[in-house]
Amino acid sequence: MDRARRTSPSGAAASPRPTGRQAGERERRLEKRERQANEREREANERERQADKREREANEREREANEREREANEREREANEREREADEREEQLEEYTAQLRQHAVELRARVASVRERAAEVVEQAKTALDANQQRMRRAEAALHRAHASASRDQVSAARSVNLGEQHAPLQQRDLAEVADRVSALRQKTAAAAAHLAETEERAARTYDGLAASRPRNPEYRRMAEEAREATRRAREAERKYRP
Repeated sequence: MDRARRTSPSGAAASPRPTGRQAGERERRLEKRERQANEREREANERERQADKREREANEREREANEREREANEREREANEREREADEREEQLEEYTAQLRQHAVELRARVASVRERAAEVVEQAKTALDANQQRMRRAEAALHRAHASASRDQVSAARSVNLGEQHAPLQQRDLAEVADRVSALRQKTAAAAAHLAETEERAARTYDGLAASRPRNPEYRRMAEEAREATRRAREAERKYRP
C-alpha cells in the first residue's frame, strides 16, 4: 500500500511536494531578484538623473559660452565703433590742423601786406612832409633875402629919391609874392603833417590789432608805440605850420 502511494497509476514516480523550507528559499530568491531588479532600476534612474544633470550642465555651459561670445562680439562691435569714431576725429583734427596752417599762412601774408602798405603810406606821407618842409624853408629863406634886399634898397633910396620911387612898387610886389608863396607852402606843409598824423594813427591801430591777436609777439606793440610817437610829432608840425 505504501508503494501504491509512492507511484502514480501509470507506474511513474510522483514529484515530491516542496517543503516549507524550500518554498521559503524560493521566496527569498524571488525577493532578492526583485531587490536586485529594483536596485538596478534605481541605479538606472540615478544614471538617467545624472545624465540629465550633465546634459543640463552642458546646456548651461553652452548658454554661458554663447553669452560670453555675444558679449565678446558686442565688445568687439563697440571697439570697432570707438575706433571708427577715433579715426573720424583724427581725420577731422587733421583737416582742422591743415585749415589752421592755411589760415596762419594767409594771416601772415595779410599781416605782411598790411605792414608793407602801412610802411609805404607812412613813407609817402613822410616824403611829402619832408618835401613841403624843404620847399617852405627855401621859401622862407627867399623871403628873408627879399626882406634884406628891401632893407638895402631902402638905404639906397635915401640917397636917391627918384630911384627909390621907381623901384619901391616892384620891391613891395616881390615881397608880397614871396610872402604869399611862403603862406601857401606853410598850408601845404600843415596839410602834409596832418595827413602823416592820420596815417600814423591808422598804422598804430593796425599794430594794436596785431598785438592783441598775437600777445606773445612784442614787436607789434613796439611798432604801435613808435607810430603813436610819430603821430605826436606830426601833430606838432601841423600846429607849427598851420596859418
